[in-house]
Amino acid sequence: MIDDFNAQEVRLAKLNATDTASVKGAYYGIVDDHVIVRDGATLEALSRTGTLTKLGRLAVVPNQSGPDTVVLNPNLSQWLYATTDNNWTAEIHLGSATSDKIIATIPSPDGNAFYRPFAWNASGIYMVRQPVGLGGAGPFLEYHFALATFDMKSGHVADVAPSCIAYNVLDDGTMICGQASTANIEIRSPSGKVNVIKVATGAGTDAAFIDLVVSSDNKRLLVARNGSKDPVINYQMAVADLTSSSAKAFGSLDYTPGAWLPDGRVVAAHACAYSGWGGGPCDTRLDGTYLFSANGTSHSLFFKLTHGSVVGYI
Repeated sequence: MIDDFNAQEVRLAKLNATDTASVKGAYYGIVDDHVIVRDGATLEALSRTGTLTKLGRLAVVPNQSGPDTVVLNPNLSQWLYATTDNNWTAEIHLGSATSDKIIATIPSPDGNAFYRPFAWNASGIYMVRQPVGLGGAGPFLEYHFALATFDMKSGHVADVAPSCIAYNVLDDGTMICGQASTANIEIRSPSGKVNVIKVATGAGTDAAFIDLVVSSDNKRLLVARNGSKDPVINYQMAVADLTSSSAKAFGSLDYTPGAWLPDGRVVAAHACAYSGWGGGPCDTRLDGTYLFSANGTSHSLFFKLTHGSVVGYI
């Protein structure tokens, strides 16, 4: 799956880089081997065979867009999204093929944040506490927010304690929590066991990471960290088992992970850190999307994609 952000188009391609289908709209994630696309107020699902199915219509287009802002249950029959007023009170919508209704009204916790759906899987429904007025720039800037659980029957939302800055919630309820500035990822299992993985070392940009992806068997993770020494920055992928204590380098410099294929190969983008942010020597002529071998020792060009494109696997 390729999200061509600039063209507002989602494409399917085989691993030989041959396009097999395309549909206009904004990418909203992957659920049950389907790409979720929003075309205006219409929610659609694109299967891996190229079949496009209309799921239903949103009563209101959310004031946020992109993956995790409309979350669907595992069988694609219902979805949740949030709209907000001027006071950042969130109205939580439950949609289906035939209806769209507000099932909860959640006041802003502090006047500078609101709750929005984040994930819906076999383990439950999750929200995040999203601050407003976000901005900034930098080589490792990503937005991740404090995780909360949501009870659809009562409309009650509860912050996860201790706070979990959410990167992912797996189907069994395992929470992947972290803070890029601390270089650590916490793996919190439903049993209460916590494993801490140090994915980067050092201080400042040396203790930061982006683009965390989890393997299809939910046993490993990949991130992009700084692979150079001060004062320059060159992206370097790093891999770790969810049960290990640290990550090790994967592949060559100047790549960031995008998707992990079931056969172990990794789809990654060649990326040069901006020189104004301290980026080191890097050949922008190589920019594109590549397929890395499962052990990271070799890679080949997959697609020359435009800047801002996103790649996923279905």
